[in-house]
Amino acid sequence: MPLKIRLLTLCLLGALVVPTATLAQSVTSGVSFETARAMMHERADRLKMTAAEVEQKTHQVKEAKSLSGPKVTLNAKQVEGRKNLNMEFDNPLGEINIPPLGPNFLGLNIPGTLEIDYEDDLSGPRASVDLTWPIYTGGAISAQQEASRAALRQAQAGHDKSREEMDALLVQKYFGVQLARHIEQLRNDLYKQKGRDLARAKRFEKVGMIAKIERMNAEVNLDTAERELVQSQTDLKVAERELSELLREPVPAQLSTPIFVLSDLKTLALWQNLAQAHSPVLREIESQREQALMGVKAAKSSFHPQVYLFGQYNFIDHYLTITEPDWIAGIGVTFTLWDNRDRSARVGSAHALVDKASAAQSQAKHELDKAVEIAWLRSQEALEQFELTTNAIELAKENVRLHERSFSEGLATVDDLNDARNKLIATQVARSVAAYRFVVAYSLLHAASGQMVSFADAFNNPKTVFVTP
Repeated sequence: MPLKIRLLTLCLLGALVVPTATLAQSVTSGVSFETARAMMHERADRLKMTAAEVEQKTHQVKEAKSLSGPKVTLNAKQVEGRKNLNMEFDNPLGEINIPPLGPNFLGLNIPGTLEIDYEDDLSGPRASVDLTWPIYTGGAISAQQEASRAALRQAQAGHDKSREEMDALLVQKYFGVQLARHIEQLRNDLYKQKGRDLARAKRFEKVGMIAKIERMNAEVNLDTAERELVQSQTDLKVAERELSELLREPVPAQLSTPIFVLSDLKTLALWQNLAQAHSPVLREIESQREQALMGVKAAKSSFHPQVYLFGQYNFIDHYLTITEPDWIAGIGVTFTLWDNRDRSARVGSAHALVDKASAAQSQAKHELDKAVEIAWLRSQEALEQFELTTNAIELAKENVRLHERSFSEGLATVDDLNDARNKLIATQVARSVAAYRFVVAYSLLHAASGQMVSFADAFNNPKTVFVTP
């Protein structure tokens, strides 16, 4: 088969197995943070749970919306039964005897008590339409409706809080893989370099430029580098496994969004104001307080009368008794004179819940300010540490170059060169770790302020500095 035809066949088969967009993304640019974020939002069970709770509360709001309207029921039943009626009437004139007045007229006796026995058959079908329409409930219905809407807002705030926390967790895992890959690459490069140092030391030993102990030191340095490389590879596997758990699929070979730092942090006061205005934690507690207030309103409604309209229409009148109406309608009032549950205590309990929610709200505001300040300070600290490593890396690189030249001329030992290399890689690792700490603190600053949606804006900021291996 010609080569071009075979290549074309392989390409077609590959297109059938792997979606084109996924293949192009994984091969060319890799998976960006935004793409990983969308994948996590789609697959995270925690977000599915909170979204289902929001949907449940939405249906409950719809359910409570028509509580103030009429309720119409169709009632059908088959009745079996009898009614015995016994009535006695007293004659005010007493017993009356009328004697015969002639041959054609007999006498008449009227007793003093007239007794009537009557038996009625109640058996038969009944079918009616019944209507009940609350007119005034003392605020109980409106309180329940407002409470259901507050519960919906609480569920929405809880969903937003879970999403913010999951996004912050994704930042840790996504850029944690980037950090682990960076360190693994540095350790791998160092291991290869120390392998070349050992080979050079063996050549120098043969020609008598260095002693045997120098060559042995080079071997020990290589073993140390290999151990550190193995550790970094294990750390990378752990980081990839944790990210894979969030994405619910194996981690791609390439992640396109590198670790970064951003010098434009804005002021602490700005972040705290954003948190007070947009934090889902505060919105969640405020919704709980609103529900507690509606609980007070509902408890107070038990002291008010209940006014309602009612009506009934019987479809089958053949079997109705004398006391059963063909139709009936009217207005009714109920008022609880004595309740077996202390209504005043119920109101007091509801007020206590309001006080509890208010205290929780105040505490959350203070805790939120503290969390924002800590995240802001950690971001500033990581940024300063990152900037302080720039000169140190240049110095360490120059130190390595000098020791390599000195070692090649026999003026420096293997240990001197190894120390120079270790200082360089330690500085490079410190720089990457500082950038990672900045990214994590920066994400926590956004999450505490309810602004994780704008976290990705840093990728397009001209002041952003990306850290690549």
